[in-house]
Amino acid sequence: MVILASDHAGFNLKNKLKNWLYKKHIDFVDVGAKILDNEDSYVEYAKKAMDLMKEEPLKKAILICGSGVGMCIVANRSKNVRAVIGTSKKIVKQAVAHNNANALCIGARNTSFSTAKGFVKIFLNSTFLSGKYLKRIDSIDE
Repeated sequence: MVILASDHAGFNLKNKLKNWLYKKHIDFVDVGAKILDNEDSYVEYAKKAMDLMKEEPLKKAILICGSGVGMCIVANRSKNVRAVIGTSKKIVKQAVAHNNANALCIGARNTSFSTAKGFVKIFLNSTFLSGKYLKRIDSIDE
């Protein structure tokens, strides 16, 4: 299950990704924004996504705002969440493989739909390498 969240800046990109995920038969839940409202806040929607992650830590989240930074900051304040801003396919792959990233943040103002799809494909299909990387991740919460 994939959790989707966006503010107004990420609203259109999120909706395009929703349609694409639906066609790919990938289960998702959209925690908002449900309407385009320029006064909304990325914080509200990132927190909703993180609340769902707490209930089921094996879920993955895709969080979209203008730059990706705001969503990433909120996500990384949540226990057991390791969020990365998608800046390249290589970064996304490494974040999952080495850091067991479970939240992908995308900046809608700097990322095309095609590029975002590429990030999401890699994010959902990459595998955490565990081993020495697991020890590093475990040490974060010590």
